[in-house]
Amino acid sequence: MEKLKAVIEEASIHDIYDLFSKKPKGLKFNDTDAIVVTAKTEDGDTITHTFYFCLKPDGSFDQETISKDGSRARRHRLASFLKYYGIAENVKEYNLKERISEWKGKTIEVVPGEKEGRILYIP
Repeated sequence: MEKLKAVIEEASIHDIYDLFSKKPKGLKFNDTDAIVVTAKTEDGDTITHTFYFCLKPDGSFDQETISKDGSRARRHRLASFLKYYGIAENVKEYNLKERISEWKGKTIEVVPGEKEGRILYIP
């Protein structure tokens, strides 16, 4: 698995219904928001990844959820992403709403995907 470096060009928070007219299958009632990350690789490819979660009024998010399935896994992937790339040390108190603009210019890694071309590397 060959990792390539990529630089985040844009990261933004959206309400699910700003992106979709109908909530995609698999998302639970408490998956209400999305972060869309766009990055450009060293060789010029553009990668887009979407994280689904529920934004709290204070701008943070809970890693835990009442759903014991995909919703929890999606939130844990976002937390892993934040920790692995040094974006946030304390995920519980990290204010996504105020600090997402700081993501621009961060170096991340991408790997070949099983079904898609390339995807973000998240351990």
